[in-house]
Amino acid sequence: MTTQARSNKRVWMLAVAALLPCVAQAQVVLPGGVSAGQVNPSLQREQIDAQRRQQEIEERARRIEVPAIQGEQPEQGDALPADSPPFVLSGISFNQSVFLSQDELKAIAGRYVGREITFADLNAMIREVNQRYADSGQLTARAIIPPQSLEDGQLRVVLVEAKLDSVVFSGEAQSVDESFYRERLSLTEGETLNSPMLIEAIRRFNATSQGPQLSAGLAPGERFGTTRVDLERFEPKRFSWSLFANNYGSEGTGYEQLGGTFNWFSPTGAADNISAVLVGTRGSQYMNLRYTRPVTRSNGFAWIEAGANTMEIKRGPLADLNIEGDSSNYGLGFDQPWWLSDRWLLLGGLGYTFQTSETTLEGVTLSEVDIQEVFVKGQFEYRAAPWYTRYEQRIRQASPDNALTGESGNFTILTGDLYSSRQLGEEYELVGKAGWQYATRQEELPSALHKQFGGISAQRGYEPGVITAPWGVNLSVEGYWHLSQRWQPFVFMDYGRAMELGDEDVDLISGGAGVNSRWWNDRISASLVVAGAFKDVVPDQDSGQVLLQLVFR
Repeated sequence: MTTQARSNKRVWMLAVAALLPCVAQAQVVLPGGVSAGQVNPSLQREQIDAQRRQQEIEERARRIEVPAIQGEQPEQGDALPADSPPFVLSGISFNQSVFLSQDELKAIAGRYVGREITFADLNAMIREVNQRYADSGQLTARAIIPPQSLEDGQLRVVLVEAKLDSVVFSGEAQSVDESFYRERLSLTEGETLNSPMLIEAIRRFNATSQGPQLSAGLAPGERFGTTRVDLERFEPKRFSWSLFANNYGSEGTGYEQLGGTFNWFSPTGAADNISAVLVGTRGSQYMNLRYTRPVTRSNGFAWIEAGANTMEIKRGPLADLNIEGDSSNYGLGFDQPWWLSDRWLLLGGLGYTFQTSETTLEGVTLSEVDIQEVFVKGQFEYRAAPWYTRYEQRIRQASPDNALTGESGNFTILTGDLYSSRQLGEEYELVGKAGWQYATRQEELPSALHKQFGGISAQRGYEPGVITAPWGVNLSVEGYWHLSQRWQPFVFMDYGRAMELGDEDVDLISGGAGVNSRWWNDRISASLVVAGAFKDVVPDQDSGQVLLQLVFR
């Protein structure tokens, strides 16, 4: 190393040493326009987490819910021949009904007593009773007139309200225990089957499930007056995995990312899930392990996760300074669906997370911060073709501790995320995304809690983490053309505003086009994005980004 190079390195070291402790507490742009998002290991982990969350939201939006009931019920023919001599009834009786009141039945029967009628009139009465069943959604209940003598003027009508004879499960995958489904649908052999309650229970299950779905068919039981329920289950594969390669990283730790995902569905037979994610670049490694399990009959689920990542600056203006960092995080929480209608789903949740991160320069610790956080969240989902909309609001209470300075504090952070899509015919789709963050005591907010800008999940014309800020908003609009099963071109515009950085806010504007492609029965997929940055926000900024990802499943 030349004398000049050693001198330059000392200057950089002094500058970074002076600034990095500040990065732990507030937004600072490092020498060369380097942002805290590109040297803070916690923020680098958050960049990958944001990509995963965005993918999960998009998969949820595209999910097709199977119908709760299969097939159509056959129409019942008339109970009696249409022609008969006229006759007069002095009374009509019904057996006890679970679904129709005796007053309701007496009102119907009263119109056919004490006057001349024929079999055609009795057929009309039976159709009226059966229509009452149909209007209330009872698919396995009907009125019949058994063979009998009418010499005494009394007619006996039998109400057949089917009891559950048996439940038969079918479906290719059988990873979930049958008892798991029975408990959530409240199916008990020998009890009268309430069709609307069964359909509503299946519809609720499908709307709130994190994986499996159900569809029911009704068939006659082995005995008269009974029904068999055939439940077809649609479950994810027991084991699924993917390998991917992309250039979604940053200059400092390497643009090229290699990684993989693994999912083990229902390891204990309770529709639980274990997922693992590994990502590596030239200068960073990331790992996350998560377990989720339904714990309530209404599909409320608990989750626990742990993750870790390390980083080392390999390229860029800080490459010679031996800047390294590591971070780990742990979390647990519970999400519960609260209200469901034909179109709306409301969900609430709470959780706790703990993260610790350390950054060193030439082996000397420059920042070491632990952050504990509790949060509550509310989420709504609206699904009514051709619309899908989802919004999540979080209220976070974060308590960071700086091991170097001994400083600590409490911050309230509000974050919101919106995703909305609308189909325009069969070929086109419009998608909108938005997000925001607000924090108290923004001047003191640690950079690990900042909102990040740039990257594939934000403003695509900028590097990930190019700017971080205590407050901020982002907005994206995308237009897709479903050209074929294989090709999906799209265009987009991204906007972001980083606030509370100093004297003025910073606007980020990018736009461009891309194409998604799938091959070999969706086992191979590719995504290409060409994005321009329409406003410079840091020195020596690139004019845009060309982003490519390949995935093999």
